[in-house]
Amino acid sequence: MNEKMKPRQYEILKFLVTSSAPLDIVFFQNEFKKSERTIRYDMNELKKICAEKNVEIRYRTKWGFYIPAEQKAKCSKILIAGRPQKTTGFLKNTEEKRILELFFYFFVKKKDISAEQIAGEFYISRSTLMRIIPRFDEYFDYRIHLSSHKTGGYELQGDELILRHIVAEYLAQRFKGSYTAEDWYLLMPDTLKKYMNLQRLITISNEIKKVNARYNVWISNSGFLNLLSYCIASDIRKHFCKSENSISEAQGYGETLLSRLNKRVDSIELGYLKDILIENEIVVNIQETDEKKVNSSLEKIIEFLEKEEAKSNYKFDMTGLFEDLYGHLKHSLFLFMISKDKNNEKDENYIVIQEVKENYYDFYCMAVECSRILEQEFEIDFTDTEICYIAVYLYKNCKKQINKKKNVLLVCATGKGLSHLLAIRLENVFPMLNVAGQISPYQLSNMNFGKTVDFIISTIPLNAVGIPVLKISRILSMEDIKRIQEFLDYGKLVDEIPLQERDRASFNSKADPFEISKTIQQETNFNSLTSAAGIISKLILTLLEYTSKFPEEYRMSQDVLLGMIIHMSMAVPRWFQGTNQDTLKEIEEEYTKIEKDHRVIFEIMEKFFTLVENSLQVSITIEEKIAFFLYIIKEEKEDESTYY
Repeated sequence: MNEKMKPRQYEILKFLVTSSAPLDIVFFQNEFKKSERTIRYDMNELKKICAEKNVEIRYRTKWGFYIPAEQKAKCSKILIAGRPQKTTGFLKNTEEKRILELFFYFFVKKKDISAEQIAGEFYISRSTLMRIIPRFDEYFDYRIHLSSHKTGGYELQGDELILRHIVAEYLAQRFKGSYTAEDWYLLMPDTLKKYMNLQRLITISNEIKKVNARYNVWISNSGFLNLLSYCIASDIRKHFCKSENSISEAQGYGETLLSRLNKRVDSIELGYLKDILIENEIVVNIQETDEKKVNSSLEKIIEFLEKEEAKSNYKFDMTGLFEDLYGHLKHSLFLFMISKDKNNEKDENYIVIQEVKENYYDFYCMAVECSRILEQEFEIDFTDTEICYIAVYLYKNCKKQINKKKNVLLVCATGKGLSHLLAIRLENVFPMLNVAGQISPYQLSNMNFGKTVDFIISTIPLNAVGIPVLKISRILSMEDIKRIQEFLDYGKLVDEIPLQERDRASFNSKADPFEISKTIQQETNFNSLTSAAGIISKLILTLLEYTSKFPEEYRMSQDVLLGMIIHMSMAVPRWFQGTNQDTLKEIEEEYTKIEKDHRVIFEIMEKFFTLVENSLQVSITIEEKIAFFLYIIKEEKEDESTYY
């Protein structure tokens, strides 16, 4: 690299690498309190530096700057290699960030530091520093103290475990959502990086995993990040803590982890670590758990599952399941006893609960029955989170699952027209459904279902027909998708279920569900009738897919949808022809107004337009986009008028 990054440029590039969305100029202006001209200069310099390593800093109109996901790993290496030798000072000059920077600075200092030294280190005046220091103790709720000495120097004071805890809390919060040592290293404060290089961070992470494997310790992702963050803080402060007599041999999880991290295994360090392990529910000492009762309970669980195998579509590896549940339960039951004795309520992990209920509901139901066996044996109440953990082990040890699709009958007013599109969308969003047919209500009255249909999805109200009926709109909106998913999850009549869950089907629906991007190749002959028909079909289906994600207040009629489809069919030739005309100022203002007044649908449709432009290699003008928005907005206004 011919050029070195300046501290502010280094911070800008770090934001771009760790951000999951484009960042605009205003963001950097607010972050660094610099003019637009200065930020643009830094960005141009960064583009040159990155280009030497074949990394692009791209710009997306109205969104901002970003680095393509596939290039971020390479850019992380640029950051690690190009870290400025000088501190970045107080570039991020909010008071909160300045106090944090001061804390990290003192966290690694073993002796008192004068105010002049601190001010020089952070490129600020002594008077500015004197305005910050009085707020230091209050910011940390007086758990620690920045002590002023008669010599004019300052020293950080406080309980050693509390000091490490503060650093660990901060790091764990920063690391959340990242999964590699390279990303964790980038997210660390620069002050700490002087005492913790990337290779050491990788070593700490790997040693934690090895010890977990050795002691068969199950640990959540958040628990791992908390433990990793503490180990980093402990490693940096290894020369600050007075050691007692070392413990000669590694006897358990804590002792083993300390020894593998090349730390002196003494009672002080071990006591600190055990406090962290207890906080994160990493418990290896299981002497208080009645192992005979655990074995007895697991035998009853296995017996229950063997009966389930006879009547369900699942087959389990009972030996592997027994070992996994035994290893997990001997820890979790011990924690339950501690929680029970202290009258503490265990926090629910709603992310885990949501994930299991959405994607592994059958296993969740079996786990509920398993938990009841354990509750009777140990006289405790299992949390929903713990039930979900049992479900994960059931899924892990499931050897065979017969993928039996549910047969659903689609009923529309005529059984023709948009019902065909609706059937395609249903099978796309819900691959576990098989649309057995599309009929009218008149045909329905003469049908004998038997066991061929599991339930009916209807776009019109129906009288009782003897099997469950789910009423949805004609376009399969997100609300409809939620209702169907609720029915599949809970097996109840949809009107009895409160719709409080988040949009789960959005995770099943792909950004490009009908693979438009794979349709067009540069050598494609657009005069081919077959090719053109295929393109139009996929465009129509994709448009319906995206409009179905509109919020409830944007309910569109069948006429409006048909109008949009016809309009798009006629617009496709214009997209390929392109235009060289400048957009009128009035048009741009109208477009900006739509973005401001209808933000949600604007973002959804912009994703659709971007997908089409990138896939078909065309450019859609603002005028063309506004035409689509007018259909939607007009419909919404008409709906509002009916209430007055």
